[in-house]
Amino acid sequence: MSQDPSVPSLTELRQQLDQTDDDIVRLLARRLQTVGLIAKAKAEHATAIRDPERERAVLARVENLASSLGISAPLARKIFSELIDYSVSRQVATLVDSDRSNVSVAYQGQPLTYNQLAAEQYVAGRGLSGRFVGLASLTQVIEQLASSQVDLAFLPIENTVAGSVNQIYDVLRERDLHIVGEDSFKIELCLAAVADAPLPALRRIYSHPLALEQCSAFIDGLPQVQTTPFADSRDAMRAVAEAKDPTLAAVGSPEAARAHGLVILRSDIGNQDEILMRYVALARAPVPVDERVSCKTSLILSTRHEKGALLRCLQVLAEYGLSLTKLESRPRPNRPWEYMFFIDFEGNVAEPRVATALEALRTEALYLKVLGCYPAKATPQAAQASELRPAAESAAGEAPAAVVPLKPAARASKHYKLADRATRPADTLVRVGDLLIGGDGFVVIAGPCSVESAEMIEKTARQVRESGAHILRGGVFKPRTGPYAFQGLGLAGLDMLAAAGKAAGMPIVTEVMSPEQVRPVAEKADMLQIGARNMQNFALLNAVGKVDRPVLLKRGMSSTIEEWLAAAEYILAQGNGQVVLCERGIRTFESATRNTLDLSAVVVLRERTHLPVIVDPSHGTGRRAYVAPMAWAARACGAHGVSIEVHPEPDKALSDGDQSLTYGEFGKLMQGLGRVRG
Repeated sequence: MSQDPSVPSLTELRQQLDQTDDDIVRLLARRLQTVGLIAKAKAEHATAIRDPERERAVLARVENLASSLGISAPLARKIFSELIDYSVSRQVATLVDSDRSNVSVAYQGQPLTYNQLAAEQYVAGRGLSGRFVGLASLTQVIEQLASSQVDLAFLPIENTVAGSVNQIYDVLRERDLHIVGEDSFKIELCLAAVADAPLPALRRIYSHPLALEQCSAFIDGLPQVQTTPFADSRDAMRAVAEAKDPTLAAVGSPEAARAHGLVILRSDIGNQDEILMRYVALARAPVPVDERVSCKTSLILSTRHEKGALLRCLQVLAEYGLSLTKLESRPRPNRPWEYMFFIDFEGNVAEPRVATALEALRTEALYLKVLGCYPAKATPQAAQASELRPAAESAAGEAPAAVVPLKPAARASKHYKLADRATRPADTLVRVGDLLIGGDGFVVIAGPCSVESAEMIEKTARQVRESGAHILRGGVFKPRTGPYAFQGLGLAGLDMLAAAGKAAGMPIVTEVMSPEQVRPVAEKADMLQIGARNMQNFALLNAVGKVDRPVLLKRGMSSTIEEWLAAAEYILAQGNGQVVLCERGIRTFESATRNTLDLSAVVVLRERTHLPVIVDPSHGTGRRAYVAPMAWAARACGAHGVSIEVHPEPDKALSDGDQSLTYGEFGKLMQGLGRVRG
């Protein structure tokens, strides 16, 4: 059959098609250059990033043009919706990433796995160039970020089929890292093998456990097949390619299948038509986001030990008109049947209403940690361009959303508004182990000034427990006046204290002296103590405010009550509401006692703050003979507990022997406490 000379050859037609494709790409580049100029113009004139009316007009215009040219209008809408979304992302990136053009990103896995492909999508969407580092474990990714070897860690946090990735939530809880971005990535699952074999011929399928779970319905339809989990889907593809066995197949991305020369037997084999993975970008420091950018804020909170505590926290968000997009509970470490809540809501912390809402939330929550504020991408309620319709298409008679008025702030001290009873009239109850400090209860903390040996602390723990003490104390880092005095056993002493507490069935409290000590000690201690000398160590106060551990804050030797409460405010302002105040005596001209125990402070504090307050008569007097009477007086004046130093042989103690009680003396003190009522 002869070729019609008026029709170009197939080769010539393909060349024309290639030229047209090249022209389209050049036009896209030109469009994005214009988008960049628009972003700069908007930044200079404080114009809103997104203009829904303009987007509707653009979509209507291209649809009409497409129809007039014989092109599918839905196809045109789909293409230009994606373009508009991408253009908006580039404009947002101009405001957020204006100071850099490239970024280094760590992810878990190998090239051509979903994690790497998603990281590339995220970086490209911000108009940046990237250096990508694939690592074998999550721990390695986090350490690379923490040690400044990379700028970002890009990690999967949620899947529309398998749900949340719990390990990422643990990282966010434990580490001082910040979410600075998010993205959603479409997971395309395909089944690939070395040859185009019929499905009944397959005997085994390799892949990552999550990928196997996401296409479980398809695999269940192959009863003759067994599955083998791999560290990642790229490894699974490689194993199939190297085996050259036509009865083996792997599940993974089409990109990985093509890279290993495999034949795709089936595409889109997921349990759902669309499987999306939500990723978060983590950085060492938060990145401020322009108020014009649609943002999401993520946080962790623990509720108070009260009925309706979670409901009151959620009501705060509702009162300030903040839309909740995620609420998930996770077990609290070492706290059986207690939970922390991970919350996402739409809002920018730079907005006054969001800042005020977070302040109100801190008064309701027992612990709150803001994980990050970042441009929203994976938000179902967001007005995506592909979902925009002309106003006439909206439901008739639909009323606009009501504007919720801001709740007036309570009158409180400007120095310690979160600690002020004017902000929170009800008493705060702080849980330490299985004990609640505050309210009508009375808690006794007892133990040596310093942990001197495993045998000594174990024996003391048993003795004070038998006498009725509730919490075991013991110093492992000791702030001493002289450099040659015993400084404590450090982390080795902490292990001894933790073992003694566990054997006696008592929670433990010990002092931390520097920010670097906070997290290692918090992993084993039930309560962290801030000593008198560190009451105004603001870096240390901020550090304990960032961990989910109760804090015992001692009064400084020459500090006023106002200064003491202001120090507590540092901890509360970081999100940790689990603060117990400890009166331990102040320095005066009186020399008959080591310090002057200010029991009037207990009465003043019960009036001014909702935080629990206990008394330390050991440091308050410095004299063994005075400890018991002052402990009884502390209970009588309304304290929530006492802290008593106890040692098997006080005269041989390595620190503070003069104020330490023997086991027998402590037993008599406890008998007297039972006869005293506040």
